[in-house]
Amino acid sequence: MDFSLSIEKGESLVLFGPSGCGKTTLLRMLAGFVAPDAGSILIQGKIAARDGKILILPEARNLGMVFQDLALWPHLTIYGNLEFGLKARGLPAVERRRRIDETLKLLKIDRYAAAKPHQLSGGEQQRVALARALVMQPLGLLMDEPLSSLDEDLNLHLRGEIVRLRQALKFTLVYVTHSRSEAEEIGTRIVILKKP
Repeated sequence: MDFSLSIEKGESLVLFGPSGCGKTTLLRMLAGFVAPDAGSILIQGKIAARDGKILILPEARNLGMVFQDLALWPHLTIYGNLEFGLKARGLPAVERRRRIDETLKLLKIDRYAAAKPHQLSGGEQQRVALARALVMQPLGLLMDEPLSSLDEDLNLHLRGEIVRLRQALKFTLVYVTHSRSEAEEIGTRIVILKKP
């Protein structure tokens, strides 16, 4: 599939379309998990991938990712889940604590810092996944159908939270969904993909 797309800083871009149309594949290319067969991906003017080769590894792209299945570490506390990436980056303990405390408060989950993921509701786990991505202070946030498994009321509530956080923190968002109402609420621009 031939595809060309530019994403502006601070934009909330939604990739919308049915299952199997390539939304998640595009997100995985941006994240650096797969390379495009042909063509290139540029991030802030630097070539991140080109013609089947990844030139900038995922961890060096400074992009946060919230997966559909959340991918939280079950053996770590909520605090530990947020601290994991910061430790890997070598941030001092004082800076790690400051960032984690701020992010947990921002997402209204600070009272769960010592809990394990299985002790939280689905909506609280979603907030933890979002907090884990945001605590890294990424250039942009990639979200792959993060609300698809939630009931309608919680889905609506968390959509509003994502919009609120993006407006407050001014991060760039690339959001994948097959829900038209989600796309319309979250996106400042919607790219419609169709099955090849």
